[in-house]
Parts: sequence; C-alpha cells; structure tokens
Amino acid sequence: MNIERMLFSKSTLDFLYLFFSNIFQKLLGLIRELVIAFFLGSSILYANFLLLRVVADLFSQLTAGNALKANLLPKFTKAYNKENKISLVGLFRFAKSTSIYLFIGSQIIQTGVIFYLNLENSILFFSASLVLSFSISFNFINTVFLTILQAKGQFLKFSFASILNSSIFTILVYPFISLFSILGLAISKVLGIFGMTFAYVIPLRKENNGEELTISSSDFNFPTLILGNFANVILISSRFIAGVDGSNSITYFMYAVVVLNTLLTSVVGNISTLVLRKSAIQKDIKMIIYSLLIAIVVGVSMVFIFQFYGEDIINIIYVRGAFNVNDATLTSEYLSKLSYSFVGLFVATTLFQPFLSTSIEKTKKIRINLMSIFLMSIVITSLVVLFLPISTINSTIIVMSISSFAYNFSINSLLTTKFFESLE
Repeated sequence: MNIERMLFSKSTLDFLYLFFSNIFQKLLGLIRELVIAFFLGSSILYANFLLLRVVADLFSQLTAGNALKANLLPKFTKAYNKENKISLVGLFRFAKSTSIYLFIGSQIIQTGVIFYLNLENSILFFSASLVLSFSISFNFINTVFLTILQAKGQFLKFSFASILNSSIFTILVYPFISLFSILGLAISKVLGIFGMTFAYVIPLRKENNGEELTISSSDFNFPTLILGNFANVILISSRFIAGVDGSNSITYFMYAVVVLNTLLTSVVGNISTLVLRKSAIQKDIKMIIYSLLIAIVVGVSMVFIFQFYGEDIINIIYVRGAFNVNDATLTSEYLSKLSYSFVGLFVATTLFQPFLSTSIEKTKKIRINLMSIFLMSIVITSLVVLFLPISTINSTIIVMSISSFAYNFSINSLLTTKFFESLE
C-alpha cells in the first residue's frame, strides 16, 4: 500500500512530467547539436561564437532558470498556498521594465567583448549579439511566469511550455543555420522563446483579480542568484577557460557538456526542483536523502559508461558533415574527464536545494560567505591555470574540479547548522 501511494503520489507524477519533458527536450537538444556539428563542426567561427556567448549565457543563467527560480519559487509557492486568487498585474509590470535593463546591459557588454577580441566578421557577431540580448530579455519574462506555474503545482503545463520552446527552436535551426550560419542559430533560439511567451505567458495577463503578487529588486538576492545556479556558473567559467587561448578547444568542450548536462538537468535537476518546492512548504529529510542517493548512483554510473563507451557514443551522436573522427576523439576525451567533475555537481545540486527554500534574511550572512568562497575558488583557480604550462583540457578540468570541491565543502559545513538539524 505504501509503495502504491508513493508511485501515484503527486510528487511522483510531478517528477515524471518534468523527467519525460526534459528527456524529450534533451533529445531535441541533441538533434540541434547534430545540426550545429554538421554545419559548423569545430570551426573557429563557431568557437568565437561560443566565446561571445559566454557573456549572454552568464546573463541568462543569472536572470533565468535555476537562479531566478531559487529566489522566486519559495515566495510564489507560499503566496498561492495562502490565497485562492492572485493578481499578476504588478508582476508583469516589473518583468517588462527589468527586461529592458537586461537588454541594454547585456548588449553593452557583448559589444565590448566583440571589440576587445577583434573578431573577424564583426558585423555578423554584432548582429548575433543583438539577437542574444533579445533572448535574455524575453527568457527572463518567461522564467518569472513559468515559475508561477510551478508554484501552482502545474508541472504538466510547465512541461508543455518548455517542450514548445525547444520544438520551435529545433524545427527552425536547420534552415536558419544553413542560411545565416551562427546568426541563424541565434535567431532560431529567440523565435522558440517568443513562441513560449505568446502561448503561455501572455494568457497569464488575464489573472488580474485577487491579492496582488509583486516582486522588487530586493527579492533578487545576488548571493542566491549565484548559489542557486552554481552548476552553470562553473560550466560557463570552464567554457571561458576552454576558449580563451583562441583555439577551437571550446567546441569540443561544449559538445561534451551537452551530453553530460542531459543527465544533470533531466534527472538531478528535476529532483532538485521538487525538493525545493516541497522544502518551501514542509521540511522532509527523507526526501533529501533519497534524492542524494539517486544523484550518486546516476553520477557513478555515468563515469563508468563514459570511460568505456565515451568515444562510441560521440561517434554515434556527432560524426557527420563538418564534424569528423578526429573531432570525436577530442570530444570524447573531454567527455570522460569532465564526467568526474559532474558527479560533484550532481551531489551539490541535490544537497543545496533545501537551504535555498529558507528565508533570505535569516540566512543572508551564510549565503554571502558561501558565495565568497565559491567565487574565490573559481577566480583564483582560473588565474592560476592560465599561467600554468598545461593543456587546455587539463585547465578546464582543474577549474571545474576545484570549484565543485569548494562548493561541496561549503555545503558539508552547512550540515552542522541549525537549518539541517531542523529537518530531522
């Protein structure tokens, strides 16, 4: 009876919605990577685009996805548990004005990067940066309101919204990238985001009756933005290290990360989302332990598989068109070595979610200390490897491993705090 209740519980169904939608999205993501690899391979043009996209992706991760969700989901969940009707008028107003500032800020920084790197085809890269800035702005709006769906417990609707975005992106990427190269890649992405906005976000404007739900800049705690999205901060930092030498190593890094990130987001990420939402309502140490065990099993299994079958997997996925056998060998080397660091990311992602559900004011000092340790580990390690006579792949492994270790060390320190004692 207990097993039956567990299998058909809302938490289990919510996980299945998220899991299978993410699996489908990752399948679509792999299809897009096939198209990118076919047309762009490991070209310097694509390598420079990935380096430019470091800025856009950092902006996007800090203002969307897990980072924003970690700030807003607990607040939204508590609001919908207290009130039957919520007005989103003020939320729309705030999201619209903030998105404008995000567009301007990201465009200024990207333009500076283009001039600093003195990239060839600067007009092409500037056009791509404009499209990326639009992506950042609308992705912020989408994330705010899709978090509303999660706070309501509407994980099925949230899953369909995410699938729509990925589907439009995937359908358009082949014709657009074949016609406009890297610019087409950026355009197809933003059109997918627009599709989600019109289908799922704009209809929420009708919810204008009831207690008004508002947010302000004070709700966006910077340490939480960093800590809540630590995995992507590590990956983006490592990508920068992989591309800073001006070679095409960054392309091999990205092709490997796409495969590894499938497991991080489709399995561990979904479990962490449910832990975060449940912790915002009721503390449950058992759910955290089960989630941690699943993350460890998935991570260890991943290491063994990629050690023995990594190159075969890369050959099956990527080798065609501009992506050749030599590219597959170099990508599989990244895949096998990065897999060890990803186990640390799996563990940290699972353990930290309950802490993010606590009051920002009550844990403000702890968050600042954690962020400081985490960022210092990335900055110091990055500066050191840039001056060491080692290969690019070893530099990225060192940055990922040390920053992941520092983050996990910080989390383990939290296990002795009153917060975790209160879960028992």
